[in-house]
Amino acid sequence: MKKHALLAAIAATFALPGAAIAANGLSFSDSVRLDSNGGANKTKIVRMANGRLVSVYGDYLDPDSYTIYDVKAQGERPARDLFVRTCAADCDQAENWTAKVNISNTASKHSIETDWDGYTNTLDADGEIVSTTREAKPFPGDSDKPNIFNAGSRVVVTWVDKFCEGEEGQPTAQRMVSYRSLENREVPFSCAYAATSVDNGVTWSEPQQLSTGERDAKQDVSRGLGTGQWAFTWQEDPRGLQRGEAEGPGDGASGSNTSHGSDIWISHALENWTTQEKGIWTTPVRVTDNYDDTQTASGNFDVVRDAAGNDVSDSVEGGRAGASRANLALQLGSLDSVPQVILAYEETKGSDGLDEGKYVRYHTFDWNNQDLDEAGCIISNPALNARRVRFVPQKEPGAASGMRLGIFWKEGEFTQGGPSDIMLRKGIVNANGVTGGNGFSPAEMVPAVDANCAVSDLATAIALNNEPALNMSSRAEDAQITADADIANSTLSDDTNLKVEESANAHRGLLRGDDLYIGYTYTPVLAELLYTNTQNYNFYLRHYDGVNQTWSAPENLSNETDTTVNVREPRLVGTPGSTDKCSTDPEECQDKGVFYLAWGKQTNVSAWSNDETSELDLYAARVENNGDYVTPVVTFAGEAEGVEDYESQIRMTPAGNRLFAVWNEVQGDNTVAMYRESTVVDLPDEVVETDEGDGTLVGCSYSPGAPFDPTLLLLTALAIGGLTVRSLKARS
Repeated sequence: MKKHALLAAIAATFALPGAAIAANGLSFSDSVRLDSNGGANKTKIVRMANGRLVSVYGDYLDPDSYTIYDVKAQGERPARDLFVRTCAADCDQAENWTAKVNISNTASKHSIETDWDGYTNTLDADGEIVSTTREAKPFPGDSDKPNIFNAGSRVVVTWVDKFCEGEEGQPTAQRMVSYRSLENREVPFSCAYAATSVDNGVTWSEPQQLSTGERDAKQDVSRGLGTGQWAFTWQEDPRGLQRGEAEGPGDGASGSNTSHGSDIWISHALENWTTQEKGIWTTPVRVTDNYDDTQTASGNFDVVRDAAGNDVSDSVEGGRAGASRANLALQLGSLDSVPQVILAYEETKGSDGLDEGKYVRYHTFDWNNQDLDEAGCIISNPALNARRVRFVPQKEPGAASGMRLGIFWKEGEFTQGGPSDIMLRKGIVNANGVTGGNGFSPAEMVPAVDANCAVSDLATAIALNNEPALNMSSRAEDAQITADADIANSTLSDDTNLKVEESANAHRGLLRGDDLYIGYTYTPVLAELLYTNTQNYNFYLRHYDGVNQTWSAPENLSNETDTTVNVREPRLVGTPGSTDKCSTDPEECQDKGVFYLAWGKQTNVSAWSNDETSELDLYAARVENNGDYVTPVVTFAGEAEGVEDYESQIRMTPAGNRLFAVWNEVQGDNTVAMYRESTVVDLPDEVVETDEGDGTLVGCSYSPGAPFDPTLLLLTALAIGGLTVRSLKARS
């Protein structure tokens, strides 16, 4: 986009020739703090169909008690519980939020004793170790990050926890792992939990424990329908959470690194459940087929102990591969006889060290199917390393395109945080000659996958004949508008190794009818970003128009030109479905052409530096009319000096005129949970013409950075200092 010399233009408008569309902007209210004890973790929010907001977050039960050891943070801290607060109206006022409700209640309990502060060594006069003492002590329950999903009046929160009770009157089956690289600190395995509400989050069930702690649970996710069908998945590692080498973009200990025999497990709730009592969840079963009862784990691993402290490393379950980081959806439409589970995950190749890469595997099945324990379809390039799979399904296929699913992932030649591209397949009803399909089967994926893609052994997998997936991110700065008929001659057909120095991650998607949007952060030269800070990550978005069968060029929406700053944690969220109030309240009627974007920024610190990265500000913008207009990008967190803001979560009303955001903020020694909301306001009507060569009127482009004044009294100064207005279709 060209910069216009007329800086007096407060905001600009995208319009077709001869027609001006009033420009809109976001106006944010004051912030509200939700937590109490300064240990906020992974704050989430949902909006119920009746308009009630439900926020859940982790927080210390007592900042001075119940100490545990945190493997990810590599330090001791107070144990966390999970807390819920709700608000029915005027939520920018702190007094309108309910008192917090503790829905996990495990931090004051313990189910196992471990030597969580490390073994004690006795030294002789020469400083040599002469004896080592293991001293077991209670390890408090500790609730990991909450995950929340709502449908109708129901809402479910899931998590994994260090409190794992045994059956009534029986000892716990929970185990622990002793991390040699962490001074032999013993950390308990986690088990999977769910808490439910049927009254829009006002009251909650007692938490239900779904796994035993015999294997270490991680990466939980639940999805459900308003009629009460619900599913819940997580992974379990028989050797405990593996720390990894943290050479990727994350911090390690995320569950991505697994032992052989790690499987994805699933449970479903009783159909049309209306109770909040325990017991609505069925006995969990394995989805994947990695456990092999003819093998036990072997190799140079950390010691695993049972609850009594006995070394049970030689009897730990084994296998040839490990599955991790599953994503889950549940859909029911006119093409489905019963709700369909859509499940995908990454899995090691079971190559006995010959190939350290992973496959992306995919399953779809009836929501209450218990006959699983099987290989999923390999939808990635089996010769490459694929991970971080995500997907966006929809209830009904696009009227013109037949699209019902977009599934995408990171893929490349490298492991351990090396460069990768974002690859995509679409699920299209009755594609590839299928009849009677619903758009979710592997056979209906476009580009197509091998009909025999559900295989386990390495030799067969490597020989699969999958068509190359579409490359969303290759040469993002140069990619052009591409029709389906021209894909073979475009960047969409690039091999991921064609421009090996570039990299993309943090991929997001949205599917609405015939419109599919794929976003990601991208850098043209990863090595320069990592070592010299002369490149950085920006957030790009591509739009597939299924009516015209055309991909837009990638659009750089964040435009961060300071290479000492990275754009991270993007959000791409569409409006929810219409509610029962739609007939009387237009705000409750879904506008499928509206969606919101958000992202954060972080200092770009060289891999050679001893400095730590710092979180910076958080930004948001609203997209209207399927991309015809994007509001000014505004800062909604980070204005205060000396604070760090990160991990935003956003929701909105069905019409999309009100946005609700939560995030975590570091204030001194505390991490707090924050809430803020925005409304859409009219900006002045100035329309600035620019010569883009395509006959359209588009807005000026400025570098985002300044906060948006809710009073709208300083618009001119803000336009000069930091608003961005653009059209996603200016290049499409």
